[in-house]
Amino acid sequence: MKKTIQLSAGSLASVLLLASIVSGCGSDENKEGTASPSPGTASAGASPAAAATPKAPVTIKMFNRVNAGIVLDNNPIVAEVEKLANVKLSIEAPPINNYVDKLQVMMASGDLPDLIYNWGGADANMETWAKNGLLAPLDDKISKYPNLMKNITKEMWDGVKSVNDGKTYLIPRPNIINHWGYIINQQWLDKLNLKAPTTLDEFTEVVRAFTKKDPDGNGKDDTYGVSFSNPTLGNNSIWNASNFLAAAFDLPGSNGAKDTDGTYKIREKMSGYLPFLTYLKQLNDEKVIDPEFLINKIYVDQEKLNQSKIGMMYSHQYGVMGNLAKDKESDKKYTYHGVLKDSKGVAHDWVTPATWGGWMINKNSKNIDEVLKFLDWGNTVEANTLFQIGKKGLTFDSYDPANKSIIRTAEQATKLTTLTSTYMTIANAVNGEPAIIENADTPEKLAKFKAQLEVAQKQMTVVNVPAVRSPKILNLNSTIPDLVKKKDDQEMKFITGAITLDQFKSFLEKEWYPGTADAEKEYVDFMNKIGK
Repeated sequence: MKKTIQLSAGSLASVLLLASIVSGCGSDENKEGTASPSPGTASAGASPAAAATPKAPVTIKMFNRVNAGIVLDNNPIVAEVEKLANVKLSIEAPPINNYVDKLQVMMASGDLPDLIYNWGGADANMETWAKNGLLAPLDDKISKYPNLMKNITKEMWDGVKSVNDGKTYLIPRPNIINHWGYIINQQWLDKLNLKAPTTLDEFTEVVRAFTKKDPDGNGKDDTYGVSFSNPTLGNNSIWNASNFLAAAFDLPGSNGAKDTDGTYKIREKMSGYLPFLTYLKQLNDEKVIDPEFLINKIYVDQEKLNQSKIGMMYSHQYGVMGNLAKDKESDKKYTYHGVLKDSKGVAHDWVTPATWGGWMINKNSKNIDEVLKFLDWGNTVEANTLFQIGKKGLTFDSYDPANKSIIRTAEQATKLTTLTSTYMTIANAVNGEPAIIENADTPEKLAKFKAQLEVAQKQMTVVNVPAVRSPKILNLNSTIPDLVKKKDDQEMKFITGAITLDQFKSFLEKEWYPGTADAEKEYVDFMNKIGK
């Protein structure tokens, strides 16, 4: 008899129930309660002849950002996707670490596949590619696809319209709502008799201890309290990767939030900007921050956490369980926590529309409608469940969508990591929810996930931030790239002590503020208008 693992998730009250599926092959339901047939599947009113002769599948060439452990050749999950969606997929998947670089090269070549994933969503790159005539405008087509219209909210659609011509060139990839904070080495905390920090003073105490008190017990001075990496496109490594810390200075990680005085400003004029950079300089001066944060690429901080070189990094609520794919002991070593409180005791959880990049379609593709049918199917429970938990008998034995309980063997769990993941999804959430909490495949793991999220949510105050579609502020990297690079360099030089605070302020006053004045005015006017 094979050994199985029973997962009972009935206690996960914060997760909404998914629509019922049948062995991973059910279909989503529309607002009238009738089933929406999968592409290539005969509807209830179809004639027997039509049902017997489904349309031949079209080959869709796809460029996607897929995690390194996935083996695409002869992949049975991809084969099942092709069967259910009635397509043939030809997938090119460059390594995640240089996906954006490969994407840029491909787009410049002009030799484009049918379907292209843009991690940055409706960013300056998308705007440029649309303006250059590489992308198909989709406004006249998308309303024909019920699952796209049902699963993608108005806020998501508004957030991807081109700032150049107001058209839609990108299908948002719906995501779960992430609550960004940090994950920390709980074993180090326990050894040093410390608690996870909730305030700036507590954070300072912890990073000092993690650096100077030999938390890993190897007798060497080889650990640091915290590190950052570059998770964003075109930014230096401190932004977003440090938002859990910047929150202590009332400094949001994205545009669209007000300053402490209730007005909109560019980040470099917000009240917490200079105090935050000054604090980072203090950490660097004390050598309690990983000195390589200046050059860390994406996920390097995660690698250092798993190598016990650092004790803390930014993350959302799924970080600990997601890290199990790289460290099987993650749920025992690390814990997730929310952002730090500010001086008034408020921990601001800035939440933007929940999307994870989006899908662009080659304007010259001969299969635009077929690609849209595929994306429409990808926004169903059937598709999301298949991509996230795999195929019955292969990666699990049974699954109950009502309470997210799953029975799978250890071998099946291992197999899953080579066949599919959240990176493979067309939509990473349906009705705002995932099919399952990734890697939380035992009652104990799921209970830990739930408990840590509940504590973080009680600590934080959610601030919903709208999508910002103010062209000039969004396109600074392309309109004034040299000045943006200089500003990033000046920030780093100040943090590392290469220039003084007065020199940095002089740069802001004489160069940055004048160079961004028009963009700031447009941004402020835009935010005040939509805020009415």
